[in-house]
Amino acid sequence: MTPRQPTLPDTITTLGEAIHWLREARGLSLRELARRVGVSAPFLSDIEHNRRATDRLGKLATVLGVDLAELERFDARLPPDVKNWIVSSPGMPSVLREFKDSGLDAYQLRAAVLGKKP
Repeated sequence: MTPRQPTLPDTITTLGEAIHWLREARGLSLRELARRVGVSAPFLSDIEHNRRATDRLGKLATVLGVDLAELERFDARLPPDVKNWIVSSPGMPSVLREFKDSGLDAYQLRAAVLGKKP
């Protein structure tokens, strides 16, 4: 029987917070989760404190019993193709600043720019 997928609280805003909350919800110690994922406990601690990024989101999602997409939505790293698009598009940094200053979240911006529902 697979454990029920927990629902993350709305107060969680970073990947580290999400991983920490899910780890505690599953009753796993930092060392145990690190062992199951194949990383060191200090490395996992750095991830939970948002001091490092990781390419092991798939393994973390599996061990924590959540969909990978649930963790990916908190991963703030930009894929190389997106970074290149920003750098090669004159004016894009100022447009992104305006988006940031608008006070809208990502889903509201998508709805406003692309006409898609949040």
